[in-house]
Amino acid sequence: MKRNIQLTMLSSLVLGSFGVQAAGTLVPEMSQMSVSTAGAGGAAVAENASVAYSNPAGMSYLDKRSLSVNMAGMDLNIRYHDDRSDVLSSGNAGGFQPYGSMYFVEPISDQLHVGLSLVATGGSTLDYGTTYAGQIELNNLQFSVMQLNPAISFQVNDKLSVGAGIQMDYASFEQSLARENIDIETDSIALGFNLGLMYQLNDSHRLGLSYRSRMKHDLTGMVNSSAGFKGEVGLNIVNPAQLELSGLHQLNQPLSLVWSLGFEEWSENDSTRIDINDNEIGQIQRGFDDVWTAAVGARYQVTPAWRLEGGVGYASSPLDDLQLQSADLPVDEQYRYSIGATYHWSQRITVNGYYSYVDYGKPEIDGKFMTGEFDNSNQFFGVMVNVSF
Repeated sequence: MKRNIQLTMLSSLVLGSFGVQAAGTLVPEMSQMSVSTAGAGGAAVAENASVAYSNPAGMSYLDKRSLSVNMAGMDLNIRYHDDRSDVLSSGNAGGFQPYGSMYFVEPISDQLHVGLSLVATGGSTLDYGTTYAGQIELNNLQFSVMQLNPAISFQVNDKLSVGAGIQMDYASFEQSLARENIDIETDSIALGFNLGLMYQLNDSHRLGLSYRSRMKHDLTGMVNSSAGFKGEVGLNIVNPAQLELSGLHQLNQPLSLVWSLGFEEWSENDSTRIDINDNEIGQIQRGFDDVWTAAVGARYQVTPAWRLEGGVGYASSPLDDLQLQSADLPVDEQYRYSIGATYHWSQRITVNGYYSYVDYGKPEIDGKFMTGEFDNSNQFFGVMVNVSF
């Protein structure tokens, strides 16, 4: 009887406090290597092995075995200001986090290529502490998604190439809440697919279209409390389907322009289901909107060895309801400002360095415990080495 009462109390607290903000699960800068142009041209540029992930059809443009290794870090800044008292506000819950990715392409014939990508598609590490207004809802969390993405491409003719791949995700999620008296540890594996198409209009203009399927993560694990009782917990997170159309236009010998338009179907993630000991204890309504993205950038060949790059990007907000916001990575409209440079070390080696500042906005929150505003941003630094052999 005592055990049942404890689990009932635990279930009520988890349901009332838990909030996996799915809008924070995708961070394109971690996986798609068009960071230096703020994402512009991601589905149309095919210069190195990273195209195996961004658009598998682009592997047809690589005539040699290719390897790309990305070494990067992000500096996330999330600060909460409470409208009622500064005592209830928080310092920076984010911080610096290193990450990396790797891409490989192997030509099988003039028409057939295969590739493999190992990337972090998103995630975050947050630590608000135990003294701010949302101390019951969230103290700290770690969320990450790694993806293995084998792919294949086929060159139909001298203008059209197509590609496809299989997405294999591993997600892990850990969260402390209720003044660090409750801990949740879960993980999951999910499968999906991606498709790509590239069309060479002429020597100076190319279009690319890529699609990544919806990925549903059914996370399972344990929930434990400092009072000594625990249970099995399950919850679901949906990464939305994504569609991107891009263009690459060589205006003259030194200057090319790139652009992208995108759509992310966040509205499919309408609720988060929570189970304790295989019994559904409730669902948290999300109210997400679909997201539209746009980016434009330029690349200027300064010398035969050096190229400068830059771009700006925009993404609409997936959530506008103040009462549905939560502390685990609230986002508003996003604005991206990026620069970078590519150095041709030799015929076989190029190095790309990039920096991107992303303004995640100042989303407001009016929830059960928190009433105020966030100030969120992120900075990305990285170097990618590309080798053909």
